[in-house]
Amino acid sequence: MARTTRKKPIKTSRKVKPVSVMALCATAGFFLGFGLGALMDNVLLVTALGLLAGVATGYYVDKKNNIAYTRRKT
Repeated sequence: MARTTRKKPIKTSRKVKPVSVMALCATAGFFLGFGLGALMDNVLLVTALGLLAGVATGYYVDKKNNIAYTRRKT
């Protein structure tokens, strides 16, 4: 019988929890809307539309990644 130690496998899979991207998308939508609104001389409306589009995109991505916005009862 060999007296060598067992080596760990080189590749081990880690379980990574999905992270929400809602804040990132909302921020990007806000700044994109603000920049485009300044170019179009309608800052308030275009900023609101950019923010809305960013939030909708973030919500859609989070739904695909199974992100829950409510606490789960344990």
